[in-house]
Amino acid sequence: MATKARYAEIRFNDRPIKDMRSDPEDFTLEPGEITADFEAKSPYRLDELHPNIADYRAVSVKQFIDPAAKAREEEKLWSKVWLLAGVSSDIPEPGDWFRFDIGPQSIIVVRGKEGEVEAFYNVCKHRGNELVQEDFGKGATSFTCIMHSWRYNLKGKNVRVTDRDTFGPEALCQNLDLTPVHVRDWGGLIFINMAEDPMPFEEYFADLMPMLASYKMDEMYVVKDLSIEVPANWKTMYSVFNENYHAHATHPQIKPYVDDYNVQYDHYRNGHNRHLFPVAVVSPRWPDSRFINMGLAYMMMEAGVKTSGFKGDARHVRRAIQAAKRKPDNAYGMDFTGFTDNQLTDDWNPSLFPNVTLNMHPEGILLQRFRPHPTDPEKGYNDVIVLSAKVGEGRRPPAYMGVEDHVDVSGKTRPARRRTTHEDPQGGEVVEQDIANMVTLQRGMHSRGLNDTIVFSEQERRIQHFLAELDLYLNDKKPNRNQPN
Repeated sequence: MATKARYAEIRFNDRPIKDMRSDPEDFTLEPGEITADFEAKSPYRLDELHPNIADYRAVSVKQFIDPAAKAREEEKLWSKVWLLAGVSSDIPEPGDWFRFDIGPQSIIVVRGKEGEVEAFYNVCKHRGNELVQEDFGKGATSFTCIMHSWRYNLKGKNVRVTDRDTFGPEALCQNLDLTPVHVRDWGGLIFINMAEDPMPFEEYFADLMPMLASYKMDEMYVVKDLSIEVPANWKTMYSVFNENYHAHATHPQIKPYVDDYNVQYDHYRNGHNRHLFPVAVVSPRWPDSRFINMGLAYMMMEAGVKTSGFKGDARHVRRAIQAAKRKPDNAYGMDFTGFTDNQLTDDWNPSLFPNVTLNMHPEGILLQRFRPHPTDPEKGYNDVIVLSAKVGEGRRPPAYMGVEDHVDVSGKTRPARRRTTHEDPQGGEVVEQDIANMVTLQRGMHSRGLNDTIVFSEQERRIQHFLAELDLYLNDKKPNRNQPN
């Protein structure tokens, strides 16, 4: 696992930010020549979405450690919202299925005979045995309980009660079919909702759908799949990826080629938000903002931009790489039509409430999902899924996503899911740096030195947004499903 000592010489060598912004929402990234409506700033300010947002600049640690908080979330949050269950490419054919667990609940998601997607609670109506125990399956025609051989078809209908005549009428007068949950297959992703009458999917994700669709995730495929058990509450884990304030200290290696401060903040309805990070540009914290350092030079080389005779300095590299990618014979072997100029270089980082973050690039996407442990409020799972586009020969998703060199990224082979722990997460350097913080953040919440309170800066507005939206669910104050919050 990456250690903090590795980058000791550059971790705290920052120069002061000259033009510090008290309100980071005021900043908008300059668009390139090719732009799109989904690149524009959100029309909603955070204090408009949540007029009480000041209440979330200092919060109690109890919600991160208390078993009672976990129970409230299971009742009032997880059972009400749209949750990312998996990716469409994992169930391409009829009878293909996967299992999705969230806390104590387990769901089967299956592709039906006509290509439709169905979802059911993963539990036999006889004695409550789980029907499937594996992560994935192919070509199923039914689901049969291994304990007493009760059987259900792909529509969830009970088609066999073994030795039916030995049951009294009181036992079999119940609904014996599998209990369905709402499911939506959209844009290469599959979502489920356990609510009886959920907010319509299109309404829940309305503000982000055009941007998400632009990345063509339905044409991507999985090249890495980890489920990392971490001794931290799922909210602790999620919050680590919901702010840019940590980047300069946690990921000091990125400062020569990522601007971690001049970031576009966008907040949306229903708890979603995003950051747009400029890449191939020097952080204002880095001591030299004009010299083309090794990181920038490598990015130029990858894009086919020659450093020798380059007319410009570090400030011109980002646009030069964007222009190189626009060429029909670009070095990536990809057609970048449909992407804005800034998408060609920058890290677009949306968060989908309540528990998903994506680092999005045309070449690949780092998708992370944070799930609660079934019983322990101070444990959880950081799911790391890397999706790859069909890139040219020799090309791979961005290196920071941690796809190992030996892994086939052609899409011919779907890698198995690896179950790891925080001690050996196998997530790549950037993810492992963040996991180290998750562990120490959770431990520190028990310290008497905190006086029960942690605080958030205005660079951590996404966490404030998340906690404010979460409280709407936990306190039964979420507006009616046809009203924006």
